[in-house]
Amino acid sequence: MRCQQSTNGIHWNTSFQTLNLCIDIGNTRTKLAIFNGEEMVFFKAKQKWLVGDLKKLLKKYPFDCSVISSVKKSKPRYYKFLDNNTRLIELTHNTPVPITNKYGTPKTLGRDRLAAAIGAHAAFPKKNNAIIDIGTCVKFDYIDKNGTYFGGNISPGVEMRLKAMHHFTAALPSIKQKQPKNLLGLSTSEAMNNGAVLGVLFEIESFIRRLKAEKGAINVILTGGGASFFGEIVKSKIFVDSLIILKGLNKIASYQKENT
Repeated sequence: MRCQQSTNGIHWNTSFQTLNLCIDIGNTRTKLAIFNGEEMVFFKAKQKWLVGDLKKLLKKYPFDCSVISSVKKSKPRYYKFLDNNTRLIELTHNTPVPITNKYGTPKTLGRDRLAAAIGAHAAFPKKNNAIIDIGTCVKFDYIDKNGTYFGGNISPGVEMRLKAMHHFTAALPSIKQKQPKNLLGLSTSEAMNNGAVLGVLFEIESFIRRLKAEKGAINVILTGGGASFFGEIVKSKIFVDSLIILKGLNKIASYQKENT
């Protein structure tokens, strides 16, 4: 039995084939998804997942493989449960992946950046892809149409810029990010917000222009918590996919199953 209804890009399917649990542990939230082949059948993001949460999910969705990407050094408490009950893949620089990694220091490469590149290449396999992950930091990465990853850049995100201005000065206030109303701020708070938001925006647009000038035609994917916000104001043809890292993790799990 199959249901064609889609919610937030998730196509629910009640006939399971081979299920993979994919976990993306970020600085502020942990995203968790379950894939039936290439089809996402469950997704949820929250600050903390408990062992009990995973037990309930395993009962409802009998996944046999789990893969974790984390930006943190400490392992989650449910790590042991997944290790005991599934084939657990902890994404590291030694994990076999379906792309060629040209990064000079693969051990230091963020797992989320690697997974995002793999997800982008899986989604657009015949195109050069630039992935821009907008979160605590803004991460720019590039993988070509042959599946070769060449690295990228990292810069402070909007919230980090706003906090830094408040923290490292005596007079600038603490403010929250907003959509800029004008190019020029008419108050200190507006000037700070414009500087942070438009600074990231101009950085994104300049990066896209310069990369296209160097590499030719490029497919651009925005992801991360700020993807929708900036997707509304970036003046370039882009795709917004907040799940590209999870899709990359699923591709890694499938690749492992096929090749080991």
